[in-house]
Amino acid sequence: MNTPSQDLRSLDEVAGYCSARIRDAFHELVRALDYASDLNTSPWDFAVELSWFRRLKLSNNDLRWLVRAGFVNYAAEIPSASPTDRSFRHNADLRFTKDTCFVLTAKGATSARVICNCKSNGGPLVNLHPTQDLQSSLDSPNSPLVPKWDRLRQELKVGTVVVKRFKVPAASQETILEAFEEEAWPPRIDDPLSPRNDQLPKRRLQETIRSLNRNQKRPLIHFLGDGSGQGVLWQYCDEHEVLAGHCEDGP
Repeated sequence: MNTPSQDLRSLDEVAGYCSARIRDAFHELVRALDYASDLNTSPWDFAVELSWFRRLKLSNNDLRWLVRAGFVNYAAEIPSASPTDRSFRHNADLRFTKDTCFVLTAKGATSARVICNCKSNGGPLVNLHPTQDLQSSLDSPNSPLVPKWDRLRQELKVGTVVVKRFKVPAASQETILEAFEEEAWPPRIDDPLSPRNDQLPKRRLQETIRSLNRNQKRPLIHFLGDGSGQGVLWQYCDEHEVLAGHCEDGP
């Protein structure tokens, strides 16, 4: 069975599919993104709370459609050590709590402006596309863009953007990337790592996933476990999410 994101081929079709409530949600999400861009801060600093969507009478399935169609990212807000920055815990289980907040993806920002004709709908009027190479890649009009693992160059890319480059061998990480590449980057793959006597499979998979999220030249992809210890998921993340601790940029 096809999902809405697979069935919708153009912005006109997306606009026809959207209810008035979802259009109102797009308006507020664009306004939030404009405020963040005007202050040159993380979009997550202006993430829109679940309670606002509830006032619009959006159901959990409305929000799930926005997520699965690639229009929004979501995370649960958690106490922050900084008095000026908000902090979030990201997950991929499509469950929403009172602490869940939402931001537009690159695809969502472009689509929302066209669908809602909201170039002048409140908030500062600013250019939200400082990284045009990434923007054009993520908003491919023909088909969803998936990462690319180039084994010969030892590079993980999104479009023309190099996300991660390996300077030394990393067998476990490369095995996972090769498995995703061979299966054309589905949302989830089974653990492809061969068993080792010196390490539990679940622990080894967890450590490899953490390593995949480290040292990304452009932190655009987030890898995570599926909760069972037997599978790997991936999703796009915004560069600004580094500030929220989503994509680790450490050694």
